[in-house]
Amino acid sequence: MFSSALFLAALFAHSNGTPLASSSAPRPRAVAVPPPSVEFLGRTTSNFPNVFRDGGGGGRINGLNMMIFSDGIYTKDGRPPAEDFSNWANFSSNSIAVSDWHGEGVTKLSDFGTPDKGPNQMVPFFYAGGEDDYKTGIWPNQGIATLCGGICGVSFPEVVDRQHPGNGLASLLYNTAIKISLTGYEPVVERPTQALFNNGEPLFGSFGTLVGVDGFLYTFAAISKTADDANHGLKMARVPQAAFADRSQYQYWDGAAWSPAIPPFADGGHSNILSWSWEGFGVKYGPGSGDLFYSQLYGQYVLLFMSGAPALDAHAYMSFSTKLESGWSKPVPIYELPPVADGYNYAFHAYSNYDPTGKTIPISWSQWGQSESYHVGMANLHFS
Repeated sequence: MFSSALFLAALFAHSNGTPLASSSAPRPRAVAVPPPSVEFLGRTTSNFPNVFRDGGGGGRINGLNMMIFSDGIYTKDGRPPAEDFSNWANFSSNSIAVSDWHGEGVTKLSDFGTPDKGPNQMVPFFYAGGEDDYKTGIWPNQGIATLCGGICGVSFPEVVDRQHPGNGLASLLYNTAIKISLTGYEPVVERPTQALFNNGEPLFGSFGTLVGVDGFLYTFAAISKTADDANHGLKMARVPQAAFADRSQYQYWDGAAWSPAIPPFADGGHSNILSWSWEGFGVKYGPGSGDLFYSQLYGQYVLLFMSGAPALDAHAYMSFSTKLESGWSKPVPIYELPPVADGYNYAFHAYSNYDPTGKTIPISWSQWGQSESYHVGMANLHFS
């Protein structure tokens, strides 16, 4: 089990760090971002031995590097989860872990839970609003924005209907906003509102976030899998940081200025900050999952992501710009994720919170295979 004594000590030794720059912040001279070299690190491991899970994304809270995950299965014997549930010890819709505790390495995770049940489920359900453990999934699949002077983090998981006969957008209900704080024992997750943005709207925050030095939290939504690929790309909103869960406080980039009106999900790309599609078997897809951060090394915003068709396209892409609202370079593939023999990779993320110089950016992705179930792989991107 995670050491509560050591964890408590860390609460009083955190560093606020430097917030990510907003578009109005002074920055070093911008230079083009060259493709990084890639160092494959392998799969994540946990202090609990039999964890099979997916998702990912993370950030720094109280000086600790936190990672947040989606569905997880804990087995009794270490074998992949059996279809008849015979070796399942527990299931959780989401979990949170500390990465690189005491410099053990970014792939080494310290989970919160018990040896008999594995990682605890962290994000609460709105039972009075019709959610429950059986039919509802709360899936974090984005980064954690560091707020509250460094002592809390916020994220925007998607909420899905597990009983819906479809998948993907068909089962999506809405996204929600959560606040993660730390106690001496484990993270505490608050969920101020049940739904923030609904299916059919851009799900701001669920692609990623960027903390501005101007008091705003910038949130991003990916548009993909529409009939017209002109829609595909990223949209942007902003909200005062303390009001991250209050939809009435959001402002939206409409393509030319900030507006109180939310843009349509499909607007022909008019309000996109980046327009991009990838085509596979005659179908075009926009961005899927990823992260955006400000690089102190290059004086540029850097976007790292996978396409919305990860089972067909195993590449990680990179784009960069001196402005959030426009000017993004044409995304180029920088890494082909290692193949999965009987499955595929998905849920790609980048972590700018480990190295303040911006020279080393860890990335993660989920791996699903018929024979090995769910795992999370990682690599380091080395920028020079």
